Amino acid sequence: MRKYRRIDWNDRLLIEKLYNCGHSCFEIAHSLGFAPSSIYREVKHGLYPHMGAETTRRPFRYSAQIAQEYAAYYATAKGPQIKLGNNYGFAADIAQQIKQGCSIDVIVSQRKKSGAWTVSTSTLYRYVDRGFIPGVTNKHLPEKIRRKKRSHNKVKATRPPKGTPIDRRPEDIDRRLSFGHWEMDSVIGTAKGKRQSLLVLTERMTRFEIIVRTNSKTAASTVRALDKIFSNFPQGTFKTITVDNGSEFQDCYGMEYDRNGCRRTTVYYCHPYSSWERGSNERNNRIIRRYFPKGKSLAKVTQKDCDNAAALINAMPRKILNYSTAAELFEREIVKLTNSTL
Repeated sequence: MRKYRRIDWNDRLLIEKLYNCGHSCFEIAHSLGFAPSSIYREVKHGLYPHMGAETTRRPFRYSAQIAQEYAAYYATAKGPQIKLGNNYGFAADIAQQIKQGCSIDVIVSQRKKSGAWTVSTSTLYRYVDRGFIPGVTNKHLPEKIRRKKRSHNKVKATRPPKGTPIDRRPEDIDRRLSFGHWEMDSVIGTAKGKRQSLLVLTERMTRFEIIVRTNSKTAASTVRALDKIFSNFPQGTFKTITVDNGSEFQDCYGMEYDRNGCRRTTVYYCHPYSSWERGSNERNNRIIRRYFPKGKSLAKVTQKDCDNAAALINAMPRKILNYSTAAELFEREIVKLTNSTL
């Protein structure tokens, strides 16, 4: 059984060629596989008066372009009516929250929790695309959904890592079932800025973020930053840290042991060119770039700026956390650690 098919641009080009050569609608329908009535209506929508001596027998000709514009115009009237209606207050409220940096998914989830009227996340994205939210375009969105499936291919290392490879990391860490397992990376401003580096740590289970301003992107600066970070949290907060093979992470002993030679954490090294093995870290780095854009100097960035950015990130409701914030979940785990040591 032949499936239903609409007349498209290529069909209209053939209709233009055949009709203007003198073929009837019945002949054209038989040639293209459409009903004669469909071709008759199509031709009617694309006719225009042609000025020329050769058209005395057929003074009107068919234009594929005119018919295509007609079809495109009437296609805009199809589909369900916009759900916003006259709800100008909702549109204005959404516009304000988007300009403040809230994601559309978080906005929708918060309105659902409070019992307020809202449309779905995908519908709201579509309304922004069509310009139904006043003063807001895709440029105002923290991130536009353009996801594509990626293949993860491991690259064979040419030299062994300075510490334990990620292949030996316990499976329960991979499944994010326990607290205290971190991913660490460096974020730079400009490629030539040797003293422009931020050390960022992401807790795998809670997605809690720590950002530290370092003097330089070196192994010594990384160890000094970890000494400072570890002193601010109870024992057991940093059970393991997963890093890449960057030069700033080559002092494995300095990261794993304190100044007294006591082991404080375990460091695992990812495969070369496998940033997906630190997925939470890389995802948070994209959010960090909202506050510290790539290519912009970090020379004037202070630790207070880093703390403010980290606080904003940790206060964001996250879909992956069931719309809780990283700060809430992290604080809960810290309380558990504190109570267990009393």
